[in-house]
Amino acid sequence: MYEEFLNQNINCARQVADDAFLVKYASKAPKELITLWQEVGLGIFSNGLFRIVPPDDYQDFVDTYIEDKEKYFEYLLPFMTTAFGDIFVWVKDICQNQEYVIFINVRSGDWDIVTSRMDLLFSLYIASEGCLKRKFEINISDFSKLVERLGLPAEDECYGYVPALALGGSKSLDNIQVVKMLPYIDMIAQMIGAFDMK
Repeated sequence: MYEEFLNQNINCARQVADDAFLVKYASKAPKELITLWQEVGLGIFSNGLFRIVPPDDYQDFVDTYIEDKEKYFEYLLPFMTTAFGDIFVWVKDICQNQEYVIFINVRSGDWDIVTSRMDLLFSLYIASEGCLKRKFEINISDFSKLVERLGLPAEDECYGYVPALALGGSKSLDNIQVVKMLPYIDMIAQMIGAFDMK
């Protein structure tokens, strides 16, 4: 299912999701996520733009800052982040009885539904420069300039506006620095209160 994505990421920093990891999430993760972890694993992909991560790394953040989550979602499982601190989350919608991926745009302080098909997320949405720009406000050219100027953020880091946009910062590449991801996104979330649907 993820052959094309893997072929585009031959030189990625990838690790296998071992049996202990898969067993840990077997009862709470949908088959789409289990398949992703089995076939792709965890790691850094797309030249550092995306990271497939263990849900526990960002679960507390998602549980704390998605507004009215108990009212709308049976569960939320963060599974991927961007080099800009944004988070992809697999959710089960109580009202619609559907499962789909949402994208938490930490930079703009909102979230939006992406797709109910994990294969489309990887073969279309994050593989297309046009989709990256329209759907996720990510410009590949800007990303490349940041990598050249600042290097790739480490596993626990991301690119962040300083000051953050939520604090009145300017949306200029000159204002982006490498920051520790969890403290940075937590600070933004505390400033805006909760992430609302776009």
